[in-house]
Amino acid sequence: MAHTAPGHRIAVVAGGGMLPLLVTAALVRRGYSPVVFAIEGEADAKLCGLAPAHVIRWGEIGRFFRLAREASCREALFIGTISRRPNFNAIRPDLGGLKFIPRILQLMRGGDDSLLVGVAGLLQEQGMLVVGPLDVAPELRLPMGCLIGSGVSDAMEDIHKAARAARRIGRLDVGQAAVAVGGEVVAVEDASGTDALLARVAAMRLEGLISAAGGVLVKCMKPQQDPRLDVPTIGPVTAQHARRAGLYGVAGEAGRTLLAGRDETVEAFRRAGLFLFGLTPLEPR
Repeated sequence: MAHTAPGHRIAVVAGGGMLPLLVTAALVRRGYSPVVFAIEGEADAKLCGLAPAHVIRWGEIGRFFRLAREASCREALFIGTISRRPNFNAIRPDLGGLKFIPRILQLMRGGDDSLLVGVAGLLQEQGMLVVGPLDVAPELRLPMGCLIGSGVSDAMEDIHKAARAARRIGRLDVGQAAVAVGGEVVAVEDASGTDALLARVAAMRLEGLISAAGGVLVKCMKPQQDPRLDVPTIGPVTAQHARRAGLYGVAGEAGRTLLAGRDETVEAFRRAGLFLFGLTPLEPR
């Protein structure tokens, strides 16, 4: 685990969604000095109001390193969604980034986990320590046990079966989540993400392919995953989609799952009438 100290400048490489906003605000509250590098076409413009910010395009690797050095950023943090992988064949890298392109193209031949780990290694070679959102904003960790709701004890079989399925697909670098209903795994996450997984479960119910009531979504960190990168996330939107899918609750690995706003997430699960449960990690880190 990375060890950072409040007051240090952190380069926040921000994609889309609410997580960059939440994590950047948490950094400010804890006394860090974030400098946002908002990926063009992905990051929310509101980020520019929270901290010093630069908009960067795919391929501006040299500019990123220059601006990070000028801002005295000693750490870097990746957070947020990327709606589509960059097409490096259509990108014109800046002069400082030309030397990195062959290596990044090679990394892109692997899965998402391999790409993220490779980019993190590249940054560390340039003297920047890569940290994870759970390292610098531990208040956003999913705690152990039932955080909100009831009925967890009746759903333990589904929780364990979905957790094992999520870990199996995680080993293949396919996804981080699975849904079990009535003691059977009915769907697993693919590259389209958790929201799409829950939409498929909702459609299966409408088509009569799932007859049993309830069920559970479980999100787990991939066994080979770097805990600083692409950590499983549960938030208000998860609660909304899980409710539409007819589930009774959602579970994630305690301490290894990021809450997209603790208070906001708890309130969303309360309104949806679902439980949110933090389970013991299935395997050591």
